[in-house]
Amino acid sequence: MPQLSTDEDPLLRRSEIATLAGVSRPTVTAWEKQEPDFPAPRRSSGLDYFRQSEILAWLDRRPVPRRGLAEGEEPGIAYGVRARRNMAAEDSPHASSGRETHPRPAVDLPGPDDQRVVQELMGKVIDRVRGAASDIDYLNLLFSLHHLRGVGGPRWTDFLARARRLEGLAAAAQLLLDVGKAVDEDMRRVAVDSTMAEALARLEPRTARDLWKVFDGVAQLREEMFGLILDEYERRAALGSGEFFTPRAVVRLMTGLACAGFGPGKPSSVYDPYARGGEFLIEAAAAFVGDQCDEPPVTVRAWGQTRRADTWRLANMNLALHGVQPDVELSRAVPWESDARRRAPASFDIVLTNPPFNMKDSAAQERERGRWPYGPPPADNDNFAYVQHALSMVGAGGRVGIIMPNKAGNSGHRAEREIRRKLVEGGVVDCIIALPEQLFTGASVPVSAWLLRHPDSPCDQAVFLDASQLGTKSGPRRVLGKKDTQALLAAYAAYRAGDRQCAAVGTKAETDFVPGALVSRQELLARDCSLNPIDHIQVGGRQEDSEIALAKGWERLGELQGRLLRAQGAAAVLPYMGLRKPPAHRGDGPGPPVSLVALCEIKAGPSFSRLGTAQRTADGDVPVVFPRHLKDGRISGARDVLVSGETAHSLSAFSFEEGDIVCIRSGAIGAPALVRGEQTGWLMSPNVIRLRVKDRAAVLPEYLLYCLCREEAVSWMRDRAASTAAPSLRTESLGLLQVHLPALSEQRAIAETLVGLDELDLLHQEFIAALRQTRTTLADVLTHPRSEPGPPATPGTRIPHVMPHHLRFEKEAPL
Repeated sequence: MPQLSTDEDPLLRRSEIATLAGVSRPTVTAWEKQEPDFPAPRRSSGLDYFRQSEILAWLDRRPVPRRGLAEGEEPGIAYGVRARRNMAAEDSPHASSGRETHPRPAVDLPGPDDQRVVQELMGKVIDRVRGAASDIDYLNLLFSLHHLRGVGGPRWTDFLARARRLEGLAAAAQLLLDVGKAVDEDMRRVAVDSTMAEALARLEPRTARDLWKVFDGVAQLREEMFGLILDEYERRAALGSGEFFTPRAVVRLMTGLACAGFGPGKPSSVYDPYARGGEFLIEAAAAFVGDQCDEPPVTVRAWGQTRRADTWRLANMNLALHGVQPDVELSRAVPWESDARRRAPASFDIVLTNPPFNMKDSAAQERERGRWPYGPPPADNDNFAYVQHALSMVGAGGRVGIIMPNKAGNSGHRAEREIRRKLVEGGVVDCIIALPEQLFTGASVPVSAWLLRHPDSPCDQAVFLDASQLGTKSGPRRVLGKKDTQALLAAYAAYRAGDRQCAAVGTKAETDFVPGALVSRQELLARDCSLNPIDHIQVGGRQEDSEIALAKGWERLGELQGRLLRAQGAAAVLPYMGLRKPPAHRGDGPGPPVSLVALCEIKAGPSFSRLGTAQRTADGDVPVVFPRHLKDGRISGARDVLVSGETAHSLSAFSFEEGDIVCIRSGAIGAPALVRGEQTGWLMSPNVIRLRVKDRAAVLPEYLLYCLCREEAVSWMRDRAASTAAPSLRTESLGLLQVHLPALSEQRAIAETLVGLDELDLLHQEFIAALRQTRTTLADVLTHPRSEPGPPATPGTRIPHVMPHHLRFEKEAPL
């Protein structure tokens, strides 16, 4: 398998420079004071460090004086030659560790065990370990331990053993300091100016056992789960809308697009001018290596830049942990500044980035320096500055993947419109995908993924895809699942192959496509060079697709019409239909009221610590039922929150069976819902209560549901919930609610009638929704300009009105 380059550029102290150059320690100080071109130090943890590459370059220019020549050295030799010989020595502390680096994907989806461990590490233990320090200091401890565990070797084994036998807080403090120093030393060997020792020294664990729990938790995590801790860091550090990390599914989608479009040959270098957590560099490097089986191995180069010191440290640690040689540069200048590019190669095969949206980080005068081949960007917005910089860094045959706000695609700003025109004319626009909203933490701005190509290989048509409706809701964010990214990659490949009929992966309906359009350069120019997919998919949708949809709409209406007619016939013979007065009861009437606790087992949902956001996954297969899913006595739409089968098995005590009744525990109290057969095994959320009838020979669940859906019962539950300090319905209170129970035969007749009317109600709703959709499609077909004159209108199949007043109920209820 190809490996990444292991060339290192560590940070050196003055004593280490002296050892390399074969001089005394005071000589290095003298050089620093007397030679104006001596490299400048970098300050970290109160000490000065120098980049090895800069020191070697300086030593290459300085010859060794005759009196300083060592045995066997020729006159005129440079200190740089001596230093490299010393580095190559087997006993040199600067020689490569020889540890193989195999890039591993950063975006693997977490399993239930990983989520459980991270949830525990983010629970009460935070306050018990951090003391007066910040949450960020505690998260730095997790990063440090995860790094040491990933590197492995005797150090991690030793630290873990020390944590297990800790005695006293003094030993705990020393262990934290040693962990920080070990990580700092590792990072400096790969040119990362780390300060973990300072951060960990601020932690104040309450007991040695609390600290051991953290070590033990990290020991259980897979190496790929660095991203889970990054997610929590992002939330707690409040990085702001310009500093969020890129969601893992978006990283995988953009990497797949860029690699699919690259060619000829295979990519081996990647650049990110706004590296954030290093996620693009990691995934691209892993994709390059995973794609190649060549011998000898291909060296992969990953390089990036960032402007924040905290995320810079995390990015380099993340890269090192995933087997990618860390090479992310911290620069206060914008990436298109020449001094910020001094170490970058001339070009890269792939450029992937998620720059800050709609922000301005450079001075207005920079716009007039003539470095913008597609036109100077607006003085108050860097969106198109990043686009042009990315294009300037990609080589022939290369691709650029960049996240852009939708606003950039159709902005009316004159400068931005001119840049878009030149991008279109140059044929660099390959594919634009409108992404769902709420993908990014703290950013509600709708965005698109842009795939651009090097101008040496222009394309005449651009692919536009609409993914705005894909993904599932997970808390306040929306998450793209594996099937979603596969569907988009398949749709892009199909359009590029000339096949527009590309169905979404994993779907069954033939009409369930990823909406898209293939638009020529001429059409883009005619439409004001808009790069917003919605503009083209709505305007440029194919007429034959609309006609197919219209035909299917009429077919659907005809099917629903038949079902409605059959349902109204069945409803006409139900008990109690046409009832004009309350029915009389046999014997002693319905009997005394009975409390719910006597009829049902009542159980509240699991705690948030057991079933919270950490346990959810977009690729899960077991739905979790929340209050919002209870509608019209049914559970609907619950597949927006999923957990894995393993998580569901561990929480089997909170699963549903057919006939269970679900009540709202907290939130806006509404009517309950009944669990259907296909919903068996689904899970309760913490916000609901489950009622399970104890004896179905005495109580019919369907009848009990309608008792609890009565407005009187719902008001009773609302009053009990409102009387608590935090509005919530307690199981003890719900158990006191009383209902009347007639004979089982009467319960069955009542339930049969009400269920029949519910089904008729739902059918009418479905019919109305289909009618409205068909009307909209018909309006599109009739009002959209046709490329050819259409045939004259002909009468279609008549769809008769089927309304509730058409029902005639003549049957009286039995006495």
